[in-house]
Amino acid sequence: MSAGFPAAPETPADTRPTALLRSGVRRGALLVFLPVFVAGQAIAWLTYAVSRWYRPWSWFKIGLAETLASARVTFTARSSGGPAGIGPSSQAGSVLEVGIGALAIAVVVLAFRAGREQAHGLEERPLAAAIAGAGPSLGFAVPMAVIAPFVTLGFPQFGIDHLRPVWWEALVLPLIVCASCGAIGGLSAARAALEARGRWGPRAVGAARGGFTGFSWGLALAFAGFLVLAVLEPGATGAYARFVDRSSGSGAALLVQHALLLPNQFGMMLATSMGIPTSLDVGATTVVRLTLSGIHTEGNVGAGLAALVGAPSTAAAFPVWYLAFLAIPAAATVIGGRSAGRAAGGRPEAALRGALAGVVYAVLCGVASWAATIVLPPWSAILGGSLRLGVDPASTMLVALLWGVVGGAIGSTSWQVPQPAAQP
Repeated sequence: MSAGFPAAPETPADTRPTALLRSGVRRGALLVFLPVFVAGQAIAWLTYAVSRWYRPWSWFKIGLAETLASARVTFTARSSGGPAGIGPSSQAGSVLEVGIGALAIAVVVLAFRAGREQAHGLEERPLAAAIAGAGPSLGFAVPMAVIAPFVTLGFPQFGIDHLRPVWWEALVLPLIVCASCGAIGGLSAARAALEARGRWGPRAVGAARGGFTGFSWGLALAFAGFLVLAVLEPGATGAYARFVDRSSGSGAALLVQHALLLPNQFGMMLATSMGIPTSLDVGATTVVRLTLSGIHTEGNVGAGLAALVGAPSTAAAFPVWYLAFLAIPAAATVIGGRSAGRAAGGRPEAALRGALAGVVYAVLCGVASWAATIVLPPWSAILGGSLRLGVDPASTMLVALLWGVVGGAIGSTSWQVPQPAAQP
């Protein structure tokens, strides 16, 4: 015979506005900002340890810069002629724009979880849950704005004499990112109540689930394609390894930064697999264009870059099997559509939910392409402007919309089981 003890009554969550404000700020600071801050400091110290690019006491400011880059805060730069000493002594007005993909994913996940916790007690009120879920954004954005004035950097070895974050972006961008992800987390906590709201409640939940599923699968398949490409193209992989080995500490540091930027790379790969070219622009001019058919350089600057890397010509064609990358968005959108059409209750309804999931997929692809873009200050007068590597967000969103709607509708109806007829 076992003795049982009565369970302690659960204390209801305090959902008063002032209490939600206090708990939101606390969660944002402790659950979002603090882990990202610690990760930024760890990355800065690791980079210093393998490269000795900067003085030991500079790692703290570098870590702050890494933290700000998690939300794609812009840094204004004043650049000299670069490592080769080419160009004018100073070029004002250039910027450094990079969202460190690994840290950005951490912010998204942590903000989502903080928002979901913040919405505890409001599960029956979706709108209130979303508003409460956005509360931790203050606890994340305010510390980001506080640390921004302390970041003033210089990298003479790269021709960057002055680097400083844009203060208002240090407040606004973290606020928007954390509030958006937290609000989604709050809605996730109130999913059951949202699904019970007429016809459009289940449709909205299904579309969100399908869109996020398709986008996640797209990034995962892009990663798998990257690994397959590394195996099938050993020449490029070996050249990369030799470069890292030959560059000693600098190569190792670049390897660390490349690892952090792999999510950016996979975002570009997903867009390019849908037919959007990844381009390298100098100022307002495209000099290199990467598509599934090959790499093409344009103009004198493009030809100069091709010669700089030792390319035998200004264009390189890819084997026809590179078109297999088209399977990435096809599979991702079909999987997302299948998730969206779950329990739809008929093919027409399933098709509608799959198409709506395609809209969510397109929005996520557009945002990801914006976040993945990398802008570097000019290092030489020969280049004539900042370097931008990425895909066009507007074009990506439009093409992803076509892929998402078609693939989502196919996926949601292909596995749809017809509902049995009601018995008289």
